[in-house]
Amino acid sequence: MSQHDEEQIENIKRFWQDYGTPILVGLTLAASTFGGWNYWQAKKADDASKAAVVFQEMLSAAQRSQLNPQDTAANTDLHRHGRTLKEDFSGTPFARNAALLLARQAVDRDDLPEAEKQLRWVIESKPDEALRVVATTRLARVLAAQKKPDEALALLAKEKQPGFEPTVDEVRGDILQSQGKIEDARKAYQSAWDALNARDEKHPLLEMKMSDVGLAVPAVKKPLTDGADAS
Repeated sequence: MSQHDEEQIENIKRFWQDYGTPILVGLTLAASTFGGWNYWQAKKADDASKAAVVFQEMLSAAQRSQLNPQDTAANTDLHRHGRTLKEDFSGTPFARNAALLLARQAVDRDDLPEAEKQLRWVIESKPDEALRVVATTRLARVLAAQKKPDEALALLAKEKQPGFEPTVDEVRGDILQSQGKIEDARKAYQSAWDALNARDEKHPLLEMKMSDVGLAVPAVKKPLTDGADAS
């Protein structure tokens, strides 16, 4: 494996470490509160209840595995619960979150083909928009790390969901930068920054990436406070 390949995999791992847990927790809470509630009302309450229990056990196994990657029992439990959710409760939000968790573990093991398989399963299960974007951007990173940047960029080009442009553009910029297409990377990063700035959202990591490609981050003017000298 070349140094560039190792850097690509390390970048994916760093992304999962930085964003994986908050996203997963947020999605789990959202699934439990909204998706899970709708599913409970519309379909089988018993299935939803059982799936929630299995997913909780899977999270517990994932935590044990993270603390001790050599814990064979934890890894076995993690995959067993994941298969159960995907095979027996595929219509619940918990099954999709299970696939995301299995994909993350595969990345930790440097098993990118397995991560790709799990993320494609999520996308093909027709999740809601937010979850689809998460799976799509993660899959794009995995494809790029497998030396499939064109396929990764084509995948991102299909993602048109309003409101998620900054996330998609940032990943696009990362892939373009890895290809040495600096000018195109600048455009992607700038687009992401403009969208975030319009929403008054800060993203220090994106600003660092912009700096890396020689793109200056415009200073944001702060509104004057009461009593400030407006002259």
